[in-house]
Amino acid sequence: MLPAPTICEVIEAALSAPRDYPSPERLRYLYAAARQVIQELTPVVAAQVEHAAPGPERASRERAVDEAEAVMGEGLSPSPLAASLTVSALGCALWGLHQFAGGEA
Repeated sequence: MLPAPTICEVIEAALSAPRDYPSPERLRYLYAAARQVIQELTPVVAAQVEHAAPGPERASRERAVDEAEAVMGEGLSPSPLAASLTVSALGCALWGLHQFAGGEA
C-alpha cells in the first residue's frame, strides 16, 4: 500500500489538473482528497477568524474560509475539463486554508 499523499502533494496535483488532464479516476480521487482536507482545515481557520482582531489578517482568513465553503458546494462534472477546473478550484481553496492553518509555503 502506498503512503497517503501530503497536503502539499494534493494541492499541487489539484492545481495542475487543468494542465495535466488526469484520468477520470484520478480526478475523482483528487476531488475527494481535497474535499476531505478542506473539511478538516476549515474549522481551524474559522476559529482563527473568531479570535482575530479586525484587520487585514482576519479578513484574509475570512475570505479563505468563504472561498473554501463556496467551492465545496460544487459537484464533480462528468466533463473532464469541467471536473479538472473544479478540482483546481478545490486545490486553490485548500492552499489558502493550508497557509493559515500553519502549512508550509
